[in-house]
Amino acid sequence: MKTFWLSISISLFFYGILPAQEAPPQRRFEEKAEQMMKEASQRLKAYRSVKIEFTYTMKNKSQEIEESMEGILFAMGDKYYMEVGDNRFISDGETVWSYLEELEEVHISLAEYTEGGMTPTSILENFEEEFRSKFIRQENHQGREVNIIDLVPNEPHAFFKYRVALDSKNQMLVYTMAYDRHGGTYTYTIDRFQPNIDIPADKFSFAVENYPDVEIIDLR
Repeated sequence: MKTFWLSISISLFFYGILPAQEAPPQRRFEEKAEQMMKEASQRLKAYRSVKIEFTYTMKNKSQEIEESMEGILFAMGDKYYMEVGDNRFISDGETVWSYLEELEEVHISLAEYTEGGMTPTSILENFEEEFRSKFIRQENHQGREVNIIDLVPNEPHAFFKYRVALDSKNQMLVYTMAYDRHGGTYTYTIDRFQPNIDIPADKFSFAVENYPDVEIIDLR
C-alpha cells in the first residue's frame, strides 16, 4: 500500500512540474510577438532619421465610410513631421502641434500625453511598456509574407487594439491598423521607406507666423 501511494505521489509531483517546463501556447505566442516587435523597434531606432511615404485609410462598414489619402512622414528620434492630406502633425519631442486645415485650427498638446499610433511608426517606440502583444499568424500581403501581431493596451485607450504587419524576412514594418470601439479601423500602409536622410531642424516645429488666420487651441 505504501508503494502504491508513493507511486501516486511521484506521478502527481512530475505531473505538477511538467507544465512549468514548457510555456503554454498562449505565452509562446506572446513571446514570439515580443521578439518580433523588439527586432522591428531596434531596427527602426538604429536609423538616424527616416522618411516614409504611406497611404492612410479610414473604414467603418456600419457607417459606410471608406476614405484614403496619401501622407508623408519625416522622423528623427522622438521628433516628427507628418502630412496626411491637408493636415499636419508636428512634434519636437516635447510639444505636438496638430494643424487641421479645414477648420483653420492648430491644437497644441504635450507629447507625453499623446497616445500611441499617432504616426505609422510610433507604435513601435514603447510597445513593451504600453501593450500586451500576441502573434496571430503569417499571411501573404500584396506578394509579401508578413507576420501579424496584435497589441492590446495595458490601460484605457482610444483604440482597443492595434494590428501590426511585419515583413517575415527582416521584421520591417509593412502596415499598422488601429481599431476603435465603434467599428472603425485606421490603417497606415508603408509605400516607401528611406532611412538616414538629412532633415532641416526647423521641420520639427510649427511656425505660427506662416498661418496668420489659424485659431490656436492650447491643450497643455
